[in-house]
Amino acid sequence: MTEDSEVTGIVLAGGKSRRMGADKGLMVFRGKPLVQYSIDLLSLFCDRILISSNNPAYNSFGYELVADQIAGAGPMGGIAACLGKSSTELNLVLSCDMPLADPVIFQTLLKLSGDFTFVVPLDDMGRAEPLCAVYKKDSLQIMQKQLAVQSYRMTELYKNAPVRLVTPDEYPIPFHEKWFMNLNTLKDFDTACII
Repeated sequence: MTEDSEVTGIVLAGGKSRRMGADKGLMVFRGKPLVQYSIDLLSLFCDRILISSNNPAYNSFGYELVADQIAGAGPMGGIAACLGKSSTELNLVLSCDMPLADPVIFQTLLKLSGDFTFVVPLDDMGRAEPLCAVYKKDSLQIMQKQLAVQSYRMTELYKNAPVRLVTPDEYPIPFHEKWFMNLNTLKDFDTACII
């Protein structure tokens, strides 16, 4: 297992939360703010955690807050800003709206990281989950090139460097679709509460 000091955690809490109508990372789910789930999960693997957000309210969680450097660049802009602050080769990225993610995801991604620039899980429909993934430090150069031409699609990154896509059958425990459930609306909150 990789030492904690060799891995940086990046929590993405900078979304506009248009569908939620409020900063969803600060909304309470099962007794604690949504962002706390991401912090707790990444804390299992990372000695240092960065929170990507322009909202100073996240300072209350006690971790370094990293503001976007490029307005409107979406998750890629947030990840790039945090990678610029990271001093480790391995970086775990997790969106704040995935509270049901299981630790086995990152255990598996780290185990398979090898020489890959990106290690990205696939859901049970074969869709990539780039906001719950491993990013090597050198992926920052690729992002900077895309950001310079306003190409913000995360999946475009994988065309420019080695990527390892992890399928649901590669985990040591049975995959559950709830792991990658995004809480974007109040209805999603209600659904997740009964899972």
